[in-house]
Amino acid sequence: MKIPLHVAIRKKISPLLNRFLALFSNNTSHKTSIDKNEIATIVLIRPNYRIGNLIFLTPLINELAIHLPNAKIDVIVGMKLAGKILEPMPNINKVIDIPRKLLMQPIDMLRYIKQARSIKYDLAINVSGGSTSAQIVTTCIKAKYKASFYDKKLWAHFTHVQERGIKHYKHMGLESLEFLRFFNIDFPKKQPSLDIKLTEEEKQEAQQALNQLLKKNNITANKKIIAIFRNARFDKKIPDTWWDEWVKSLYKENENCIIIDILSPDIPTKLNDKVLEYSNKNLRILGAFFQACDLYVSADTGPMHLAVASNAKILALFNKTDIEIYGALGEGNTTIDIEGTSPIVVAKTTAAFI
Repeated sequence: MKIPLHVAIRKKISPLLNRFLALFSNNTSHKTSIDKNEIATIVLIRPNYRIGNLIFLTPLINELAIHLPNAKIDVIVGMKLAGKILEPMPNINKVIDIPRKLLMQPIDMLRYIKQARSIKYDLAINVSGGSTSAQIVTTCIKAKYKASFYDKKLWAHFTHVQERGIKHYKHMGLESLEFLRFFNIDFPKKQPSLDIKLTEEEKQEAQQALNQLLKKNNITANKKIIAIFRNARFDKKIPDTWWDEWVKSLYKENENCIIIDILSPDIPTKLNDKVLEYSNKNLRILGAFFQACDLYVSADTGPMHLAVASNAKILALFNKTDIEIYGALGEGNTTIDIEGTSPIVVAKTTAAFI
């Protein structure tokens, strides 16, 4: 699937607009260090509509909980449903979502700006760098300090800016940890992973849902339960014909497998009669469901990173994106390049993995 025209146009126009606005910016002198003892309230600005990008905030959120245990964090996102993933985390105060078509609704936009400016934070962190929408939100927010990494497209006013320099971690999911440098906090000695801090209650609810699904279909114990998710953005999506052949081949490799097709608004019907189906709009329970299964399999997509953040066992199937930058984090997880590889071969790999 090709990138939609409106997305391609936006990607072309946004950098040009930012560069133009940067010409009028007076951001020439900044501090680079923040005293963490001054910070009690933080807002992370990431007005993005993709699940994976929001889950990529969890390493920073969890490290801030360790080093600034009394600080409360708000997060500004662009997707209400995805934002609910973060809100139950222990040090999150609230998640604020920006309606996607806010610019087309001026009254609602003014109401949002008024709401945003009703709170004054100790620190606002622009996680998105030169993003136009992130800088607009940064401008609207009241904060004693505003921090960002340097980007030639920056035009909003910031009190603290650092050169990004060499990334400590290559994986995009750990990029947010670079902001620890503003607090002079050492990077974790052991590479962290994504983690939404599921509660025991959420895990129990998901396990009960899995048990009920198996019971409904008269499935006994001693089966390997595999959850699959078939959707992905644009050309990362794997065709249903590929999945169908993979399912048939996997059942030949291991008759004790049970495959559960995870449905969504974009995939409302299951792949075929050989698989079960499950869906849940509560993304935290969905993540816990992935954990309850023996294996989760999908392409490079938001639910894959949700599975990582839920401590599920994962086999990620990549065909376009860079495995080092976007692959499945976490010990015990595997990401393989399936470009040009038959579903039969991948089914053998899957059978060996479980």
